[in-house]
Amino acid sequence: MKSFAWITGFLMRTPSRRCCIILMTDGIRINYGETLGKASIFAKNHDHTENILEIFGKEYRNLPGYAKVIDHYMTDVQIAIDEFSESNKLPQIAISVGMLDTGIDVPEVLNLVFFKKVMSKAKFWQMIGRGTHLCPGLLDGEDKQKFYIFDFCGNFEFSI
Repeated sequence: MKSFAWITGFLMRTPSRRCCIILMTDGIRINYGETLGKASIFAKNHDHTENILEIFGKEYRNLPGYAKVIDHYMTDVQIAIDEFSESNKLPQIAISVGMLDTGIDVPEVLNLVFFKKVMSKAKFWQMIGRGTHLCPGLLDGEDKQKFYIFDFCGNFEFSI
């Protein structure tokens, strides 16, 4: 990895709608800017994931299936993770509680969104690790060199 960037400074009460817009506007894109690169949104709890998904769906009605909740409430979690892991399949955005925090390898992830406070420095850095996986040819034929971190809850202030 040559570099990574983060966008921070928002309060925990930053509205979900605004966070979705920021991700869709400022996130790393693929397919010559046409598509948001894969993104993981780390939410507080299941209700929070559903709230984010509902708001995203209202804001981006033209993108059905673009975002999906992946958490332990699902009966087919592995299928959902496998679909998210495939570069040519939707969803582009996985909204999760715990399932995608650590121990998962999706090299196509270019955008990490922290929409919860992470109270463990070790876990926070493991979560950041989800973006560090190399991925040849991901960005319009170029290798993955960076990923973005959107920290809406001040985790960097706590963990650095």
